[in-house]
This record gives sequence, structure tokens and C-alpha cells, in this order.
Amino acid sequence: MAAIAATPRTLRASTMRQREQSVRKIQKKQPQKLNKKSQSKGLAPNTAPNRSGRVSPRKRKLAADGLPATQGRPPANLTPSKTSSATLHEDMSPDRPKRRRVGKPPTSNHDSAMAADASAATTNTARNSHTNMVSNLASSGKAVQDEQELEAKCYVDEYVIPDVAGVFDAARPISDTNRLCAAEYATTIHQRLEQFITPTVKPPVQAARGRVRSGHNVRRHCSQAAKARLRGSPTGCGAQPVDTDAQLKDYSLLRRWVSLDSRLDGSDSMAAGAKEKGICSWTSAFIGFVADQLEIVANPKSHSAKPRRLVTLDKLDSAAAANVDGCSCIDVAISTGLDSTSQVSEMQIDGPCFKNAALSIGVKRFPSEQNRAYWQLAQRTHTLHSTQLNRRFAWGLTVCGTHVRACLFGNDDILASEVMNVATESGRKQLVTLLVNWAMCESQRLGYDPTIRYNGETGQWEIDVWDDESRVTHTYIHERTLFDTSSQFGRRTRCFIASAKENSGEQPVQKVLIKDAWAPTEFPGSEVVRDELSNLRTIRDKLGADDVLAGTYSHLEAGGVVQQMQTKQRTADDTTVSIFADIDSAVLEDVPDRIYRRVATTPVGEQLKSVRSVDELIVVVSDVMAAHTAIVRRCGILHRDLSTNNIMFCRDDDGMIRGLLIDFDNAVLQSDLHNEQRPDQIGTFPYMSIGNLEQSSVKRTALDDWESLIYILCWLGTIGINREDQTNVEIRSDLTICHWHDGSATNIAKAKRRTLQHSDLFGNEILACFAHPLLYANLARLILELRSQLFYNERLSSLAQGCIDFDPMYSSIRNAELRTHYLDCNIDTTVVDPFARRAEFADAIVDDLLRVVQKYRKAALERIKDAQISE
Repeated sequence: MAAIAATPRTLRASTMRQREQSVRKIQKKQPQKLNKKSQSKGLAPNTAPNRSGRVSPRKRKLAADGLPATQGRPPANLTPSKTSSATLHEDMSPDRPKRRRVGKPPTSNHDSAMAADASAATTNTARNSHTNMVSNLASSGKAVQDEQELEAKCYVDEYVIPDVAGVFDAARPISDTNRLCAAEYATTIHQRLEQFITPTVKPPVQAARGRVRSGHNVRRHCSQAAKARLRGSPTGCGAQPVDTDAQLKDYSLLRRWVSLDSRLDGSDSMAAGAKEKGICSWTSAFIGFVADQLEIVANPKSHSAKPRRLVTLDKLDSAAAANVDGCSCIDVAISTGLDSTSQVSEMQIDGPCFKNAALSIGVKRFPSEQNRAYWQLAQRTHTLHSTQLNRRFAWGLTVCGTHVRACLFGNDDILASEVMNVATESGRKQLVTLLVNWAMCESQRLGYDPTIRYNGETGQWEIDVWDDESRVTHTYIHERTLFDTSSQFGRRTRCFIASAKENSGEQPVQKVLIKDAWAPTEFPGSEVVRDELSNLRTIRDKLGADDVLAGTYSHLEAGGVVQQMQTKQRTADDTTVSIFADIDSAVLEDVPDRIYRRVATTPVGEQLKSVRSVDELIVVVSDVMAAHTAIVRRCGILHRDLSTNNIMFCRDDDGMIRGLLIDFDNAVLQSDLHNEQRPDQIGTFPYMSIGNLEQSSVKRTALDDWESLIYILCWLGTIGINREDQTNVEIRSDLTICHWHDGSATNIAKAKRRTLQHSDLFGNEILACFAHPLLYANLARLILELRSQLFYNERLSSLAQGCIDFDPMYSSIRNAELRTHYLDCNIDTTVVDPFARRAEFADAIVDDLLRVVQKYRKAALERIKDAQISE
């Protein structure tokens, strides 16, 4: 056992001796050789070029000052006799050893000697403190890594469906001509790739001479060359690249990547970051090879579409880094290039940059890190969703050593392909085919939305809204994004402010609020679960003639399912079923089907934080609740999602404001609510009613939305009603109202029950903590009266008052009380839930609540008019 244990150590020692002997030979021969070079170039002594053929700026400066080239470090004759193996690095000169990183154990005898000398010159106290610091850093780093691993695993378990065979087919072009051409091009490029990486084929002379470009230079060269092609260089389809030798020198990195597999399973002393950067370089070289070869093999006389140019981007490229714009988490990405046309659907306005990337790439060292690669890629893909206006879905790549997977990001899951191992011929062929398909497929197959496109002539984005009723497409000009998607999963709701494109100039331009979302369906071809479009049509038809309510709710102008071109003559509804048409239905059995819908409504309002005073806020909420009541009673539709984002206002030319209720995404017909055994939990979490939070069996009524209004007003009073007040307020985490926003649904409901039950507690812990108690006095009075009418209405018995169930021990007192004129006198006393008793008389309580807000609205309008007169 002792002999076996000593074998690796003996081998390492013999290897070190061989390396040291080689270094001594180099040190003996190198100075003469370098001096000859320096004299032939007319350089001063000791300013010889390094192994790359360049003279370092430091040597030039020292030569200009008349100093020897060894100034600043010990002369060669004083260096230790044993040299580190780092001196044999291809980018290092022999007399300049690579610096060992702090905290890394010595890897050679030379490093051991240096460490021993340093420790001898250091006191025990300093050495011990340094050791403790390094160990603490190592332990904390491992804890962070373990936490990230756990988070990545949970994320993958929830969203990722691995090894889906049909993912590759989802990238194939729709057109039969493009599909055949893509298959032909991929076969040719794969054959050229195999010829190039075959060991028997010698690399070009330019690639064999000198040192190979580092990863940074390779990626910078590939990116700059690709950008030159995008700017319209002579290199086009069917033409040879201008700098073929330089490109082949970059492609020589492909041989490193495809031969990496045998070394990945063992231990690797190279740092993870450096290794990942190297893999990034090799990945970029592979994509660059396919992109350049595609330009060569593509037939310009073919009837197929012209391939888009794939361009790799990374932070080390200065041009790409200058256009990060919120995409700082992206390290490597693929962008696409288009010819200059009047209208484009792919977001390439500013040239290839991170915010315009077609897909991002997650790179890790080992195949065992696949979960972290998924997690990292998902974060980067969310960045693309939030920065690109016309993004429907997204693609991505994970590269773990030589294992490559394509990921298709849907609304509810991530479909990951089978492994493409670039160390095998079949894996390389799959990856080449995938890249060629991405270059040849239609924009909608790449994840873009052709109904949102950039007009190069006007420099504006155009949005198409298809109307299902009139069967007409309305085109609007995008002005700004009001709300962006907060998640890459789910409905992905967005709101834009736009103006009508068709305008004669005689009338003012009509502005609309465009909203699109992926609404879920019960099964393919069925109706949407919560049909906002149908609700808006009902509201428009029944309230459109009411001038009093005009402008206080969203009025439908156009809307329908987004249409995508299937062929030149046929369009189809944009659904997840069409996106995943090539995926086996058994894989998507648990994935909900969704329909992409877009609506345009008027008027366009402003957010609540733009109100100028408390009086304006009171007017806004009064108008909104009047519209809410009319929609409930005359249309039979309950909103169910009152929040600070869904209450807006419009300001007239004379300065008067009017409240606006928007977003009927979660609205439902009241008739459907009666059929539910237990209503679902719907709404914005901090503003949900207690019954909604607890998912109680009590039927949902308009009282739930009025309860949400109280929470909205309390929150605005605490943080400030507008931007000016909110900038000067600091929210303390110990405030009671913070318990209404943080925690589980059960804990939030308990906190609200406790605070609303007692008037003194409500006044001291909520109203007394308002940002400006004196300025917000009228707001506090309104909230108190709303609470009194909702939870302690005098028209109801004590059984229906408060937020806590009635204690049965006082039933005799309550029975005598119910013989009087109370509205709930006919309800059985066994019903002790006050919310259930109040729900039976929701209309009567709403009348009382309306009278309260109308009274405060009238007083607020008088104060606003007086303020305008005084000004």
C-alpha cells in the first residue's frame, strides 16, 4: 500500500524535474535568440519581443529611461533554482512566473518555497488571522454555493421538462422550401465541420504559426467581423469571407472543445470562471463557423428566404457592453442580423447588442452543473422578455462542458432538448442543424411577434390589434410602455400607450391603452377561463349610452386573438398549441393551453401617484366605485382585483379629474360565482379581502372589492398619495400595515382581522401612522366611515358586525336582538360568521358605502374649486 500511495507523488516529482530541465535550457538559449531579434528590429538591449513577437510597453518604457528590463523584480541570477510549471504557460515569458492566487494552495515546489519564505517572514499572529480569514471565506463561499444549488434544483423541479425530443422540430421553418434548404445547408456545413476538426487534416499555416488567440480576442474578432457583415460589407450569400485565414485561426478553437469531454469527468485545477470563459470562446467559435459557412453555401438563386446572420455577443466586446441596458446578467448571447427593410419584426434597430439578443446562453464547466445552467439561463431569458417589445416566447442554450441543450421557454414550463454532445459527430450534427434552422426559420418560430414590428421609415413601433367582431386589423403607433411583464411565466400581461395610425389630421389623435396577455383555457379550442374581452364587450353594450359614467371605465375599441401567419394566404390564432405543435402531446399533458389576446381601450389614464392632493384622490375613488357598482348591478360582472395599478384617472383640459377603473382580467360573472363550491383566490395579494385570503366558502360579492378599497387607501395614506409625498417617507418594517403586505395569506388575514376588529387599534396603529396626519385628515375620516359602514353597519345585528365569529354562549341575547328591525333578523342564529351574514345584504351595504364616498366627493370638489379660484 505504501508503494502504491507513493507512485503519484513520484510521477509528479519526475515530471517537475523534466519541466525544470526544459526551463533551464530555454533560459540558456532564449536571451541570445531574443537579443538577435531586438538588434534586427533596432531595439535597445533587454527589450526583446516576448514569445508572441511583441515588445511589452513596460520594456519600452524602461529602455527609454536607460534602465535594464529586469527593473522592478529580482534579476535572473537571483531567482529560485526551481521554477514553477506556470512559466511554461503559452502566454507567459520564462522569466515572469504566473502569480499564484491568494488562498490557493501551492501547486509546485517553487510555489511551496515562496510560501515557506513568506510564512517565515510573517508573525504567527498575522499568519493565524490570515488562515482564519481564508477559511471563513471558503466556508461562506461553500454555503452560498450550496444555497444556489438548492435554489436551482427547486427551480428545475418546478419548471423544467428534460429530454423532450420534439424541441428540435419546433425550430424548423414552417415553409416547405425553407425547411428543405435548411436541411441541405446543415448537411453541407456539418461535412465541412467534420473535415476541419479531423486530426488528420492539418490546420492552415496561419493557424499553426504563433500563438492562438485568447478567448477575449477570438470573441472580439468574431463579434466585430459579424457586425461588419451586418453593416453591409461585401461578404454576402455565396461570397467567400474576406479574412478566411484569420477566421480559420479562430475556428481552431473548435478542436479544443470537441476534445474536452475526456477531461471533464476528472479533476481540473483550473478556476471555474476561467474555464467557463474558455467554453464561451469555443461556443462562439462554433457558432461563428456555422454562420460564416452558411453565408458561403446558401444559394442566392434559391426561392428560400435569405438566412439571417447569427452573431455571438459577450461582455468582453466593448461595443456590446456599451449597449447592455439592464442586461448585465447576460454573459454570452446570440443576436441576428437582417437586411435593411422598411418593416422588421426582429428587434435589431441599434445593431447587435444584448438588449436585442435573440437568445441567451448559459455556460457551466461540467455536465453535473446542468441544473445551475437551467437556472442561470432562465434569469437571463427573463431579462430578454422585459427588454424586448415584440417577444412572444424565447429560446436558449445551456452549454455544460461539451453537453449542449436547447431550451424552449413557454408560459408555464421550460422544455429542454436531449443532449447534443459536441464531442460526438451526431451531437455536432444536431447542433449545426439547430443553428441553421434558427437562421432559416420564420420570425414567429424564433419567438418574435410579427404583429409588433419596427417601421424603419418612421422610426416607430407599430402594434396590430385584430378585432374579432369586425374582422379588421387596427394598427397603432407605440408611444410608451405603461406596465411590463413581471415574470416570464403565466399570463405575461403588458400595457402600452399608443395612438391610432390612421389619422387625417383634422381630428386630434386618439390615444388608446393596449393590453395583451396569454389567457388560459380549459382545453384546446375551448373558451378562456376568465374572458376579459367578453366582459368588456358586455360593459360597452350596456353602459355605452350612459353619459354620466362615460370615461370612468375601460371602453373597448378593438380586441381579439392575435393572428399569426401560417402561410401567405392563411392566418391562425396565436396559441401555445401552435407554438408546441411539434411537441408530443403526452409531454404537454399537464401544461395549460393559452391564447394570446390583445385589446385596445379608451380612455388612457394616469397612475394614482400623479394626483395632486387628497381631494383629487377622493374624487377618483368615488368615480371608480360608482362605475364599479354600475358594472356589478347592470352587467352582472364583479371586478375582483381592485389595486393601486387598476385605479387610474383622467384630467380634462380645465384641470378637473375623473376616476377610471381598468383591467377586467380577473373579472367574473356573478352567475358563475354562485355555481362555485369554494371561490378561488384572485386579486393583488396586499389588497385582498379577508375572505379571499382565507379562501372561505362565503360567496364573493361587491363587499370584497369595497374591503380592498379600504386597504388601498390605508396604504396610500402610509406611503404618501403621490410621487412628491412618497419621496420623503420612510416605511418602517415594524408598522402594523406592513403585516398586511408580507407573509402568508393566513397570517395577512389574521393581521387584518385583528386590526379592523377594534376601532381604537385601527386608529392608533393605522391612521396615526399616516405620512402627513394633518394633510391627510379628510382621507382618514373617509376611511373610518367606510370601515364603520362595511364592518359595523347599524342596519345589521351584532351577529353581522366585526371581523370575528360570534361566540355562541351569548346566543340568548342575540336571539332577542334579532326580533327587531335588523336586516338579518330572518337568518338563522347558527350562522355566526359576520362575513357570511353581510354577504346576504351586499346591495344594501353598498348603497350605504356609495353615499359615504359621494358625500366626501362633493366636499372635495368644492375645496378643489376654491383652491383654483384663490390661485
